[in-house]
Amino acid sequence: MYVGRILVSEPIAMADFDPMNVVKIAKHHLESISNSRRRLILENFIEHATAEAQGDYEALMASCSREKQEYASYGSEFAAPQSYAELEIHYRGLIDANMHLVHFAVEKLAVGSDVILVEGIVHQLYPGQMINPLFGFSVESDSDVYQLTKRTSLTFVFDEAGKGAGEQAYADGPTTLADLVKVEPNDVPEAFRG
Repeated sequence: MYVGRILVSEPIAMADFDPMNVVKIAKHHLESISNSRRRLILENFIEHATAEAQGDYEALMASCSREKQEYASYGSEFAAPQSYAELEIHYRGLIDANMHLVHFAVEKLAVGSDVILVEGIVHQLYPGQMINPLFGFSVESDSDVYQLTKRTSLTFVFDEAGKGAGEQAYADGPTTLADLVKVEPNDVPEAFRG
């Protein structure tokens, strides 16, 4: 599936910020797939993305394989989990820090028998106090919320049972101050505050 145009890597208005955007696109794409294996992994991807968007830790972990996990991050300096136990810590931290709210503007979504490729522009919310520890530079205020905008390609890997078994993320370079914009307090989603 190709949306039919190359997306521009620029911040979006918070009125358009929808953590379920990738889920909606994946559900639409699922309608065109009849192969049972490809449907199985896309359904798992939809469950995983829904749980992440809703901050549902139990459902998120249930979508992941306990057999193996192989994560890699190219173009950034994030440590990548390599086991289910490490993934539990990773996702718990992501949800506890309120960094699970992501609007993925999808440009391409391709479903194979063992992988799903999603490419586009990621818009992710970060609390100001997490910017320096994660990226190594300071922002105007640690108490503000920032929208990160990065062109990203994600390859999701699946095990034989159709559970998520890894993720390889490719970004257009390390995160810099230019990739962040401050979100006005009135525009911060209620889900981010909760």
